[in-house]
Amino acid sequence: MSEKRKTAPVILFTYNRPEHTVRTIEALAANELADETELFIYSDAAKKESDTAKVQAIRNYAVKLAGFASVTLIAREENYGLARNVIEGVTEVVKRFGRVIVLEDDLVTNRYFLRFMNDGLKRYEKEKAVTGITGFSHFRDDADYPYESYFHTLTGTSWSWATWADRWAHFDAVCSDWTDMIADSRLRRAFNYDNTYDFYKIMKMQQTDAGTNSWAIRWYWTNFRRHGFILSPAKSLVNNEGWDGSGTHCGAEAKSVFEHRLKTDHAITYFPDEICETKEAHRLMKRMLIRESQPNLLKRVYHVVARRNYIGQT
Repeated sequence: MSEKRKTAPVILFTYNRPEHTVRTIEALAANELADETELFIYSDAAKKESDTAKVQAIRNYAVKLAGFASVTLIAREENYGLARNVIEGVTEVVKRFGRVIVLEDDLVTNRYFLRFMNDGLKRYEKEKAVTGITGFSHFRDDADYPYESYFHTLTGTSWSWATWADRWAHFDAVCSDWTDMIADSRLRRAFNYDNTYDFYKIMKMQQTDAGTNSWAIRWYWTNFRRHGFILSPAKSLVNNEGWDGSGTHCGAEAKSVFEHRLKTDHAITYFPDEICETKEAHRLMKRMLIRESQPNLLKRVYHVVARRNYIGQT
């Protein structure tokens, strides 16, 4: 039986980036509701000797934390890797509390992040078509969207997310039916969000390359197959600061196009009544995904003018 609390617990997954972790926790502690929130820090063990000191520095910092309702450090004794750490950690906590908010150690939040996530979890708890909430927005800061939040179908974001136990129970760690996309170009196109980003390639690597181990693409596939929606704020309440070569999936060779100033100065109170992706939200999402997948301006123009791209191939 899940434990009922006013606020959802937060899980923070860390590895070997103490400076990033401190920024993430300091921003979270400055949130409204932080003092009512239970924080669980899952610290993965060092994979190599050179990471040991950094891992220990995070653990030493974590045990002295204040500003939250409680802080629980789960110090792994062996290296799990990000995917296993996330999957097992989320399963443990969401089973206990019924809902959960998840962060990784390079995410800096606006002070209204926890308010938005908790309000969204409460608002859509019984709406099974909503598979999650995120504090991240794909829209640019200057995007002209008429509402403060929106639904979309790109449900596998790892840049902050929340869900409920009954939705997480459907998580498909195997994704054996991913091969349906090989022969079905329409399914592949839909999974690639109208062929604006090659999520199919990531899934193919996950299933065929032993060096790829992504929990997020499997979570996206789970919700994609269930026709799920995720709620986002129109102006992001989260920024990813991991584009410095220090992270697992954010390399130093490129800079994210999703840079947000986190200027929102009030709690978001608008939540859509209709669970659907509006045409305008879909258009803005596609624009940003094209910028991410095609950083070269000429290729981006070609994509838009010719209505085709270079991805989604078997």
